[in-house]
Amino acid sequence: MLPTGFVCHSCFERSLVSVKPISKQEKLIIPPIASSYSSSLPYLTIHFNFSIIQQFLYIPPNDQESVWVGITWDGSTKPTQIVIHLSDTKLYQRLDRAISEVLMLFKGVFEDQYHTIIECTTHKLQRMMTTGMSEISVDVTLLINHECDGRILVALEEELSTYGMVAASKSSIELLEPMEADEINSNDECLVCLDEIGEETQVLRLPCSHMFHGECITKWLEKSHYCPLCRYEMPTH
Repeated sequence: MLPTGFVCHSCFERSLVSVKPISKQEKLIIPPIASSYSSSLPYLTIHFNFSIIQQFLYIPPNDQESVWVGITWDGSTKPTQIVIHLSDTKLYQRLDRAISEVLMLFKGVFEDQYHTIIECTTHKLQRMMTTGMSEISVDVTLLINHECDGRILVALEEELSTYGMVAASKSSIELLEPMEADEINSNDECLVCLDEIGEETQVLRLPCSHMFHGECITKWLEKSHYCPLCRYEMPTH
């Protein structure tokens, strides 16, 4: 969830994978699935923890360093674990299936980072498995940086000033039609914030049929009664 009043102009994602052994003091109970393995064969228990960190940054219009606005953390997934033989030749497939099941809880948020997470996790686990450890914790964090570009905001303010615009009436804004999910093309851009429309955010349609993020167009119409795309005039009183 974006902080109140934050307008996102760009969004960058990267995944962080940490693999560490679990000490005897931290050691967890081996799940029932492990009992199916012969005690004479070494096995490895892997505990997965998934979380999302979102950072919000403001880029000043004078090209100064970005200003940190806020941060949110979502660690809502329950820890997931799998047990494998250290000689398992299907490690990649096992990890792929286990991680897929957990990522489904985030409704596609990890989608663009999925293969990176699998490859990084597998590579680090293969190195860790040679140390003789029997229990390992894998922490997977998706870091999302949302940036608000002050230069874009200044340009919009200058455009509003140039055209001598006045706000649309409050009642006309409240009557804007929300769009259904099947009507939205997620690849389209909101002309106000220049970010993709997406599928999770409320989208409003103006009488001229142009659509925008609900929060973006509401803020726009509170300053200008023109459609940002075609200059359709909304009622001012």
